[in-house]
Amino acid sequence: MRLTPITTSSYTTTTALSAAKKKSAEPKETETEIRDRILAEIDSGIRQYPSWISEYGEPQDEFLLDDDDDDAIDSATLGQWDEKDFQAKFDYEWDAEEGEEDPNNLDPAYEYAAPFQLDEEGIEVGYNPIFGRSNPIDGRTILNPPDSYVIDEKTRDDRLVPKEFPDGDIEIKVNEDVTALRKSLKIIETHTDPFLKMEVPNHMAKWHGYPEQLSYPKQDYMNNRFTKPEDATDFDKLGPARARKVAVQLARARNNEWLPAGTSEAYHTSKTAIYKEKGILTGSTLPGHADPDVVAKIQPALDVLGDVVELLSIEAGTVFRFKYHGLIKNKRGMSAWAGVLIRNCDVDCTGVVFETGFRKRDPYYDGGSHWYGPY
Repeated sequence: MRLTPITTSSYTTTTALSAAKKKSAEPKETETEIRDRILAEIDSGIRQYPSWISEYGEPQDEFLLDDDDDDAIDSATLGQWDEKDFQAKFDYEWDAEEGEEDPNNLDPAYEYAAPFQLDEEGIEVGYNPIFGRSNPIDGRTILNPPDSYVIDEKTRDDRLVPKEFPDGDIEIKVNEDVTALRKSLKIIETHTDPFLKMEVPNHMAKWHGYPEQLSYPKQDYMNNRFTKPEDATDFDKLGPARARKVAVQLARARNNEWLPAGTSEAYHTSKTAIYKEKGILTGSTLPGHADPDVVAKIQPALDVLGDVVELLSIEAGTVFRFKYHGLIKNKRGMSAWAGVLIRNCDVDCTGVVFETGFRKRDPYYDGGSHWYGPY
């Protein structure tokens, strides 16, 4: 069989190319034009929608097409916003400097529960040593809450409240006694909170909180905590030259480079004089007596600890004092480990004390500054 190759006429090719060029030459419709064209087709009836299109959407959307309520207040009736609207305050906003009363103060007309509820063992209810107090019944819980305004003696109107019993009925006196007894018991009314899953009181004095402190309290810019007022130098009465000379003299008097010889040594000696006066070494880094035989026996433990500690003394034969050079955060763990190493050397050890002097923290490791102490 002889196969004939498929060919395309020149007419068909020319027509397709011309249509493609014509389509590319036409400007594209924008989104606005497409919207207007669709709306025009809907208005003219050209575009038809299926019957189920009316069920599309949320039921709430039907109310958006309704006319406004005639009884609704128009926005123009409420007035215009201005800077005076921002001057209004809520119940929790108050200014103590202007003499306004603290809204968190308890109303003396009511009785309140004790600040802490104790159980049978005398332990505070809901107290956790890690998270603290969690008992919702505290000193703001009301023991004698007010009754409804309909039946409260201060606000009730007998003309509006139907009588439960006729006049002179003995049940009136009995009900009054029962009500007085119930109030005298001072039972705290509670309900189960669905979120906390615990009993919370029904009546509490509302806590409004306190305003956020946006700035530090104003203080006298001449406040000086280091100089007594009678010893302060009045630089205003001195001339510029004299004031500068006096300022340099005062600065040099407080500088270690300008102090007399022996002043710095005497200062540091006074820090350790109390230990020599009382005859104690605990709390200092002063060396004491250490039995050489015991030191030789614990030498394997000292080799393991290395330069982290330095043996200062052995107190009472079983308490080992070391000068600790490591991180403060590892001090407790290192002391416990040192005790284990000493006991592994067949030496009786009842305690290990790591002395760090005035060093309380590690400024280079916890974000502190090494220029401010004590460390």
